[in-house]
Amino acid sequence: MHVTLSQRQPPPLPEFADESRIAAEGQKDGERNIPEMGSYTPAPFEQALISNGEQAVQQIFKAASSRISKLRPVVEAYQRQLDELQRRIRPIAEAYKVRSAELGRDAMIVFPRVFHWALIAFLAVGEFPLNTVVFRLFGEAEYLTYVMASTLAITIPLIGVFIGVHVRHVVPKWLGNLLIGILTPVVVAATLYAVSLLRNTYITSQFSGNGQVSAEGNQMAYALFALNALVFFAATVASYFAHDPDERLDGFHLSLRTLDRTMNDIRTKLYEVGTQLNGEIEQAKSQIEQIRALTNQRVQLYRQSNIRHRRLLPPPSFRRDAEFPPLPWWPEVSLNNHHEGK
Repeated sequence: MHVTLSQRQPPPLPEFADESRIAAEGQKDGERNIPEMGSYTPAPFEQALISNGEQAVQQIFKAASSRISKLRPVVEAYQRQLDELQRRIRPIAEAYKVRSAELGRDAMIVFPRVFHWALIAFLAVGEFPLNTVVFRLFGEAEYLTYVMASTLAITIPLIGVFIGVHVRHVVPKWLGNLLIGILTPVVVAATLYAVSLLRNTYITSQFSGNGQVSAEGNQMAYALFALNALVFFAATVASYFAHDPDERLDGFHLSLRTLDRTMNDIRTKLYEVGTQLNGEIEQAKSQIEQIRALTNQRVQLYRQSNIRHRRLLPPPSFRRDAEFPPLPWWPEVSLNNHHEGK
């Protein structure tokens, strides 16, 4: 939710506060010794000046309160979400520290999660056209071909993800690395052979003169199997290296990363809305201070004119500053820790 910071100027004081009239009223009251020499109560005209100034103050205060009341619930909602996430992340962080101390190490993530899921998405996209070619051989409707091709394009990489995670957590580290080291060159070699086979078949068809690609069924089946195996194996290896060998430590690490990312997003939103809220408060306070400073100047002008035309000593009320009614100021939002996660 975004509320634009108001740029309104303070409303002008009424003509009642015109300087010439203030001086005239001060002269008239001074000649009549109003207020009396021992009075602690401001003169009626001085009270009227303060009252008129406070009318403008109340207009600013009311308008600012309306805008602040729209921002305050948003800030409080973000703050509650942040507090809840901090409550949830605290025991997970403690459990992570305990498990890390037991193992004598932190989480070992060789392949970052961002690149891991980017690779899985890329494999799924690359798998789709390959499966489309295969299912078109059945001669079914085009939409059925796309449905089956997309199903396999999603299923094969995801199964590889689950198997890679399972192998990482269950199989001993040395055995898992050994399997990866053995299977990687085998799968890559088989895929290169399949690609070479398809390339030779295509080149042969170009020189045959009819332009038709003719390949034996077994060769085509092997080539498609090798390409699908490469997609599956790539997803498995990526998931294997994107997780920690210890299942508990890996789970704690994933939870911490997820919650911390969510907290950073909420901190950013809270900082933005909180800055808007504090800006509204500061602007309203500044405008009110300007109005009251101007009112105080007019009160001093009235008193000076009054004193110049008095026959008696000025009253004690003239030795005190103009008194303004207190306002229930809005509390500002503390942003000291909310922008650290940005």
